[in-house]
This record gives sequence, C-alpha cells and structure tokens, in this order.
Amino acid sequence: MIKVLIIFFILLSSASFFRIIFLPDNLIYLIQFGVAAMMFAVIVVDQIYGKEKKMELNFKHPVLLIFTGVFLSMIIANAYHNQSYILTFWAQRFMYFYLFYFFLHVLKPDIKELQNIVLALGILYALSFLIQYIIFPSILFNVRQDVERGTIRIFIPGSSFMGLSLFMCLQRFYSQNKVRYIFLVVLFISIMILTGTRNSLLITSLAVLASLIFSDVIRSRYVIYSLVLIATIPLFFIFEEIFVGMIGVSEEQAADFQENVRIRATRFFLTDFFPNTLAYFFGNGQDHMGSVYGININIYKMAYGFYQSDIGIIGDFSKFGLFFAVGAIWLLVKAWRAPVSSENSYIKFYLLNSTLALPVAGVFSNPFSIAVLCVIMYILDINIKEKKHKGDLKPGGG
Repeated sequence: MIKVLIIFFILLSSASFFRIIFLPDNLIYLIQFGVAAMMFAVIVVDQIYGKEKKMELNFKHPVLLIFTGVFLSMIIANAYHNQSYILTFWAQRFMYFYLFYFFLHVLKPDIKELQNIVLALGILYALSFLIQYIIFPSILFNVRQDVERGTIRIFIPGSSFMGLSLFMCLQRFYSQNKVRYIFLVVLFISIMILTGTRNSLLITSLAVLASLIFSDVIRSRYVIYSLVLIATIPLFFIFEEIFVGMIGVSEEQAADFQENVRIRATRFFLTDFFPNTLAYFFGNGQDHMGSVYGININIYKMAYGFYQSDIGIIGDFSKFGLFFAVGAIWLLVKAWRAPVSSENSYIKFYLLNSTLALPVAGVFSNPFSIAVLCVIMYILDINIKEKKHKGDLKPGGG
C-alpha cells in the first residue's frame, strides 16, 4: 500500500496536482523539486547499500543521454544567454522526472498495481476536466481556459494519464468485451473532443483505428467494430458544433500555410534562435523569467506567437540539443522494438500515438508525459525479462 501511495503521489506531482487553485504555483514547484531530490537520494542509497540483484535497465543509456543534453544545455544558457546555472538547474526541474524510471526499479511494483494507478489517475483527470467544464467561468484549476471553437478549451496538465488509460481500456474491452471499458473509452474521447485540440484528436483517432485493425487480442472482431461504430456516431452529433469549429480553423490555416505560426516558429527556433554551432549540440537551456533569457522567450511568445511547446521535439531540441534528441529517439526505437505480452499490447498503440505527436507535442519534456514514459519503460523491462526466462512472448506485441 505504501508503494502505491508513493507512486500515486509522484505521478500526481508530475501533473502539478492538476494545478488545483488551492495550491500556489511556488508550492507545486517546490514539491516537484523535492520529489525529484527524494528519488535521486533513494536511487543513490540503493546503489550503495542495495544487496538485491537488479533487473536489467534496458533504457538506461537513452535516459542518461537525455540527462547529458539537459545538463550540457546549462552551459549555453549561462555563456550565451546570461542565465545563471542555478536558475537553469531550477527551471529544468520537470526533466528530473526521468529519475522515476530508476526509482521504479528500486520500488519494484507489480505491473497490475502500476496499471491501476494510471487508470485511477486517468479517470480522476477526466472527472476533474468535466467538473471544471461544468462550473466555468468559476475556476477550480489554475490553467488556461478559453471559449472558442464551439467549446470551452481547458488545458489541465496530466493528459498522458488519460491517454494511456484510453488504450489500456480499449485493450481490455477487445479481450474481455466488458461494457464498462467502452464507457471509459467514450468518456476519455469525449474529453479530448471538448478540448477542441485538432492535432490531439486526429492523432488519437488514428492510433485507435490502428488498434482496431492490428490488435491481436480481439475475440469477436465484428461485434467490437459494431459497438465502436454505435458509440462513435452519437459522439459526432453531440459534439457537432465543436467539430465544425475545428474544421473552420483548419481551413483558415490551410489557406495560408506558409504563414502558419507553427511553421514560422519552427524556422525561427531552428535558425536565428541558436547563438552558434555548439548550441546545436548542447542546446540553449530551459529559460526562466528571472533572467533576460526568460524575458526574451516570453517576448517571442507574446509578440510573435512562437511557443517551443507547440513545435514538439524541435522545440525540445532547441532547448536541450542533439544529445537530448538522439537519446529521445533512441528511447522510442528501443521501446518499439521491445517484446510485449498480449495483455500489455496497449503500450504499442500509446507509443504510436506518441510517435505521431512528436512534431506538435512535448512527448519527452512534459513532466507527466515523462512519468508515463517511465512507467512504460519499466513494464517493458519486465516483459523483456520474462521473454528471456520463458521465451513465450512475441516481439512487437500488437
């Protein structure tokens, strides 16, 4: 029970406790930093005094390469952007959640425990979103909330919990045909529609479609297809106004593709933003508003609409450089190639979703996404271990 509570707390802190309004931002940041420090201390003590034989950490080297990029970026931030090492060290605290991968190997939780925790957080996230949606304009979560595209767009951190829960529930529905899982799937997809985020909805829809076509755990394929179709059609009519709003925005942007703000931001953060060639290797560092560097980044956002978070891995590359980017891609490739049991095949479809989202989302830099990645890497490590001992898992899973 203690393990479950610790993991639940770490995952919730990675999502900034959904930024509930009762918790000041500075307190959330301190807790996140404290969680990272606690994990680091436990890992070090275990390395020194731990006597149990360790499971092989198959993703250790990619994660260490990511950390290399994160810490080398501090040099450029200091030398060329006049941001102190201390400020950069503090500003990039969200990247320290990669320690969670090593921490899980110290705790050694059961896979089912991890799945139940993630599913609980996914449901909690969905319910939190619905509550905020219903009570708007009253504020329960201190996050961006806009009325546009025919909906109230609410951006609560922690969406990765719901994303992984979605594919987990789909896999269980395919194999068990239990209605409660399709109910949760419809709930999660409804939340995604309500956010009015086109990229997220399109990418998730493609990954869900792939799971329908390629999943090897479906018992009655035609029954599943029929139920999914029955559940999907009402969703379109219920959220028709939102779909119309998203289509309208897409048509406007498609009419002037070259002037699309994401295209211009990509061009800027790959060229003019870098002070010299070395920065392409080391990165520019995470900005902090307590420095001139942070103020300049904020000016790019306010004046030009250039957000590093909007251009996915390219934005992360501009912060943490080539070492980070190579480590991130290496991690993803190893995860794709790892064997996975049938009951954990949902992981492959979550990875497909993450791969498709690379150009537009911080898959490797959002703390809650990092925490979910760590859970996935740990589960894959267990699957790899089981394959070596039993030889009964199929490479590639679903």
